[in-house]
Amino acid sequence: MKTKEYYFELFRTTKARALARSIDEYIYHNSPYSAEVEDYHESRKNGQRTDCIGYISKEGLYKFVSLTSARKTCLVLHLGKKLHTDTAVEMQEKIDRLLNKKYIDSDSIKLTPGEAYIRLEWVDNLDQIIPFIDEAYYLRLDHAVIK
Repeated sequence: MKTKEYYFELFRTTKARALARSIDEYIYHNSPYSAEVEDYHESRKNGQRTDCIGYISKEGLYKFVSLTSARKTCLVLHLGKKLHTDTAVEMQEKIDRLLNKKYIDSDSIKLTPGEAYIRLEWVDNLDQIIPFIDEAYYLRLDHAVIK
């Protein structure tokens, strides 16, 4: 069984690995919604991880963030294809401007509608990306409530 540590270690740099751990710590212990978050694979897949650590709200069915080995290892913000495809495009543009790099230049695979991506090796500190993580959580929660 692949542990969280397995996925943290897949990130390319020491800084990115530390940031991945900090994201996990933030989501479970320091975010305003920490008491509402659970591990997607623990609650939905009997603990079996495929390619990521997935985070979901206890109120919803959908991941809002993944630390994934897919796409050359990155953070995925799952906003939702059905309701937030345009929002994800706008968010990706904001992230790209903030990090002064275009994610698409690092990934030849077509982007999934409703998702935004962050290469952790491009991030200086967690505070830069917390607003995006939080927004992903609340957008997914809105989707869960609508459904």
